[in-house]
Amino acid sequence: MSEPCKKRELVVIADDDPTIRTLMKTSLVKDGFDVIDVENGALACIEFAKHEPVMVLLDVEMPIQDGFSACSQIRRLPGGESVPIVMVTGRDDIEAVEEAYQAGATDFIAKPINWPIFSHRVQYILRASKDYRDMLRVEAKNEVLLNAIPDAFVVLEDDGKVADFIAGKFDHPLANPDANIKSLTDFLPKNVAKAWRDARRFVDAKGRSARIEFAIDRGDDSPSYYEGRFVPYVDRRILVLVSEITARKLAEKRIRRLAFFDTLTGLPNRQSFRLQLGGMIDEAKENNEKVAVLYVDLDNFKRINDTLGHTVGDGVIKAIAERLAGTVRSGETDGLNGDEPVGVARLGGDEFACAISDFADDDVLSAIADRIGEQLRQPVNHHGHEFVVTPSIGISVYPDDAENVEDLLKNADVAMYQAKDAGRDAVRFYSGTLAIRSLHGLALENDLRRALENDELELHYQPKIDLASGRLVGAEALARWRNDEGEYVPPSVFIPMAEKSGQIVPLGDWVLRTACMQARDWQLKTGVAHRIAVNISSQQFYQSNLQDTVMKALFEAGAKPSLLQLELTESILMRDVDRTIATLEYLKSTGITLAMDDFGTGYSSLSYLRRFPIDVLKIDRSFVVDIEQSDHGAAICAAIIAMSRQLGLTVIAEGVENSTQVDFLRAHDCDEIQGFLISKPVPAAEFEEKFLVDTGEGFIPESSRQA
Repeated sequence: MSEPCKKRELVVIADDDPTIRTLMKTSLVKDGFDVIDVENGALACIEFAKHEPVMVLLDVEMPIQDGFSACSQIRRLPGGESVPIVMVTGRDDIEAVEEAYQAGATDFIAKPINWPIFSHRVQYILRASKDYRDMLRVEAKNEVLLNAIPDAFVVLEDDGKVADFIAGKFDHPLANPDANIKSLTDFLPKNVAKAWRDARRFVDAKGRSARIEFAIDRGDDSPSYYEGRFVPYVDRRILVLVSEITARKLAEKRIRRLAFFDTLTGLPNRQSFRLQLGGMIDEAKENNEKVAVLYVDLDNFKRINDTLGHTVGDGVIKAIAERLAGTVRSGETDGLNGDEPVGVARLGGDEFACAISDFADDDVLSAIADRIGEQLRQPVNHHGHEFVVTPSIGISVYPDDAENVEDLLKNADVAMYQAKDAGRDAVRFYSGTLAIRSLHGLALENDLRRALENDELELHYQPKIDLASGRLVGAEALARWRNDEGEYVPPSVFIPMAEKSGQIVPLGDWVLRTACMQARDWQLKTGVAHRIAVNISSQQFYQSNLQDTVMKALFEAGAKPSLLQLELTESILMRDVDRTIATLEYLKSTGITLAMDDFGTGYSSLSYLRRFPIDVLKIDRSFVVDIEQSDHGAAICAAIIAMSRQLGLTVIAEGVENSTQVDFLRAHDCDEIQGFLISKPVPAAEFEEKFLVDTGEGFIPESSRQA
């Protein structure tokens, strides 16, 4: 039977001189090599990547890519770090040789080539390279074997005394051959010595090996960890092979911390909290006790992130976490029994939870919740900003409200949202009624999703009136939803629900498309361009490509950009100022009008206001209401109008309800008004009938007109 043919080794040659390539190839093929020859360094790199040859011969001076560059590139390719690369050069200066080695060359052959010894030189370089790789493999193998050698060997007599103690691969703290070691307690702490004796007895009784892990305090608060392998030896002796595993244990500790602890606050995370809560419930079952979960959510915290960014928000979260953890410790709470029956965790975002067991009664839980509120309401100072954060807290109790971890957490969450519905900064205990309301909320979310999919929502329009002439200048588009029973669901209900469920972006996109179509329709009917304003949510601004969404809506409607006004709140504009400005500048360049909505309610300053490319400032309705109620409110309104004038902005007052407000706003040169004095938001057909027919008399009621 014939032996299989041995695979020929491959060499790649790169030289721009075809004669040199032919002579090299002929010589190497004759000596049993396969050869690929190319004319530049770039092709040599390609062939190396495709075939992984045993050697590469590179001319130094070649077109496209020279030999030095090709050598460096091959060294960076997979398999290229150890392959022999030989530079073939006609330059005999020392600088060329040094450059070759700096590029990663293994050796070099000078031109003119001595052809009789050329193939021998190649064979020699290959053998030397192979010997070097074999040496590296042996060193790596020896390193593995060396690492496997125990740090110490201990031989135990059948009575547990130490028969021999031998140092391993290095002078380890455990290994002290000069010491007069007779018993385990001569070199081990008492608790570790006991574990050794137990392992020795197990091996002696069972006749098979045992493995234990133990720690020894080095006196600097950083213990060393070891593994001891106990194996049967001769004459009923036990051989113990001791290896240090400190690095492994520290790595395991880091991994466990990442898995079970929040990286920002250092508190246990949701997964860790669920495990701890499960253990507390199991213990409560055995002892006929109760376990409570306090679900803590920070009210309006999103506004801090949106306005000042997540770096500031993270700083506030860390401060709140420290306060929360320090507030609910058992030593500070009357009515808690046992040692530390409390667990505190960050569940994510601005949500925290406390698990409390072995408490006297619900009054204890109320007292803890009240103290949490008291502590968290204290101002937080962070990088020059002062924040007051209030908590909404929901409480559920095992076994009264739930009998497992998931239901207990869910019911505390339901109670927390009931606290928010009660006006925030409140505490609520779970009850079955809350669960029914929660299910109702889930059903409402599904109904809204279906209404969006089936185009069942409506847009109502509230007119904007020029204060000087009383004429219509535009309208604000506002989403309205009529449910299956024909009743309107209040925007105060479905808008926050859409934000929470992630439906606010498709809802906002629908409003934008519908408003653009309506603006174009009214322009065709009346020949007048009435601008329609659309509110843009924070999620819509940052989680979608707003520029493309807006331009697509205008294009599909056939509407000019001048028919559209986008209204954005201060919190949106202040979240990421540079990105916001870039987006707004693009939108404004198309002809779209930009408005800052609810001005005065956020954290913006005059310096920022000057940077934003906005056209319109809207005075928040709360300031308009204050015109009649306080000199302070009237002064704020007057200041906003004056500032808008200085900045060349159009100013609109919203929420105008009576003639006193109109007179004040007119006296201070406010440009436009909107509010119930003119009209509540109405359907498109009603808007057309009331406001798109110009009678020449204007739309401000007679009693509010200037005499």
